[in-house]
Formats: sequence, structure tokens, C-alpha cells
Amino acid sequence: MSRGENQILSDFAQQAQLVLDNPAFKEALRLMSEDAMAQMKRCPIRDKEGLLLLAQAARITDKVAETLRGMLEAGKMARAQIDIDAARSESGIRRAFRKVL
Repeated sequence: MSRGENQILSDFAQQAQLVLDNPAFKEALRLMSEDAMAQMKRCPIRDKEGLLLLAQAARITDKVAETLRGMLEAGKMARAQIDIDAARSESGIRRAFRKVL
């Protein structure tokens, strides 16, 4: 992956972290999940299509948070790769000077 692509992933990770840390977002996910579960409990057993749709709604809520966490982890890996590439491209003199200090 190129440095530019890694930088984009790293930037996305920072944005994903902001979203995951946002109290309003956390509360919205919690409310959506609770609402889906409450509606499933109220849904008649014979309503298979309704139960299926409600189960999908609950899965989508979980998937949003899971996707953001995945973006965060991918960004961490991209940042590590950027740091590794930067260390590898460092000149020998600069590397020796850095080790002395």
C-alpha cells in the first residue's frame, strides 16, 4: 500500500475514533439496539417477516459500531506502516545520529 493510501486510512481512523468517542453517537446506538430488541419482544411469533426485519435492524446497529472499530484498527496498522517506512528511508548518518542521542 502506498504512503498516500496509508495516510488516508490513518486519517479515517482518527475520524472513526472521534465518532466512537462521541457520547451522542454512543447513546444513539444504545437506543437503536434497545428499541430493536423491545420491538422483537413485542412482535408476534407468527410474524416471521417482522421478526426477520427487526433482527436485521439489530444486526445493522451492531455492524455500524463494528465497522468503525475495524476502521480504527486498520488506521493503527497504516500508521505503524508509515512509521516503519519513515524509519527505513532515514539516511544512515541520521540514523546513527539518532542512536547516539
